[in-house]
Amino acid sequence: MASGSALRRCRLGRVKVHALVAAVALLAACRPAPPRSGAPASPPASRAFSATEARFHLIDVGQGFAALVELPCGAVLVDTGGETSFQFDSGANLRRYLDEFFERRPDLDRTLALLVLTHPHLDHTRNVEAVIGAYKVGNVVTGGDPRGSGGKQQRWLEEWAEGHAKLARVRSEDIPSGGRTDAVVDPIACTPVDPRITALWGSLATQPPGWPERAFRNHNNHSVVMRFEFGRASFLVTGDLEEDGIAALLERHRGTGALDVDVWQVGHHGSYNATTTPLLEAMTPRIALIPMGSPDRWAKWTAWKFGHPRKPAIERLLASSLDPRPPVDVLVGVSVETFEPLKLERAIYGTGWDGHIVVTASATGEYRVATAHPARATTGR
Repeated sequence: MASGSALRRCRLGRVKVHALVAAVALLAACRPAPPRSGAPASPPASRAFSATEARFHLIDVGQGFAALVELPCGAVLVDTGGETSFQFDSGANLRRYLDEFFERRPDLDRTLALLVLTHPHLDHTRNVEAVIGAYKVGNVVTGGDPRGSGGKQQRWLEEWAEGHAKLARVRSEDIPSGGRTDAVVDPIACTPVDPRITALWGSLATQPPGWPERAFRNHNNHSVVMRFEFGRASFLVTGDLEEDGIAALLERHRGTGALDVDVWQVGHHGSYNATTTPLLEAMTPRIALIPMGSPDRWAKWTAWKFGHPRKPAIERLLASSLDPRPPVDVLVGVSVETFEPLKLERAIYGTGWDGHIVVTASATGEYRVATAHPARATTGR
């Protein structure tokens, strides 16, 4: 793998590097990362899990998304996707992470109380069959519309769930202001703190008034949106929801406080069109978590190819109410295949920079962040 200084020499000045050019002209300084034989290091467990704590694990699956919500008496997995090539194996990384998790939590009996697929794109659904084959799953939530690059995997899961689990296909038209919660969406009841799981958005059966056709055809705007509450702690997953979907989400829940959360999974891997100022004003997040790949893997379907996360999204986050984090130098996209350096001092974490990320929340609303790079761990109240 090229060193940090070599990467900066390649990308400073907004140098646009194509894979063939990089392989020939910049091989010495900027060769692509070699294949990974193992998963990124897991963040260390700071102390034993408490009955008054919840944890949000953002798992490093490269350019994709998989998050584990750990509760005192149950666990939820949101999406199973990831980047898979000769350089990175998201399936192996996800399976290893979940195996280690269940070894630490034998009380859960290798069971996911709930499995959610936000939308049928392969970077969110790729490893679903492997997850079903390795672990027990109680309930399943999808948007119900399997059209998309990962639709085959979503259809497989829905067919499996019809005979082996409780299945909810969540449609936006059926979600009231404030959100939907029921025994399928929220199957977990713990003591002394009972978590609350709510669906705030889902797929759309009909094109909303005023939406352009392209926005309705965009599967990202059909992403299932999930809110997780644990006492005074709160987490929000918006999948890949983009501008039109975000505007409709805000209108649906206006005045309810349903979108006011502390920890947010930044939408669409930090794309410029999934982080809007009105959404940030409604959420007032303290911690932002970006599921994206490393910019040093130069191939198709990578963070480098998409230019994720984009600088405009990061700038909007920096202008919001985020907690501090230890300073770190990162690369942010200014266009596809083009990055520039940025120093972060606010609580923006990304799997492409930090590896696996674990946010531990107390029921009283205190947070600790641990990453695969222990020197970057932080705390907040």
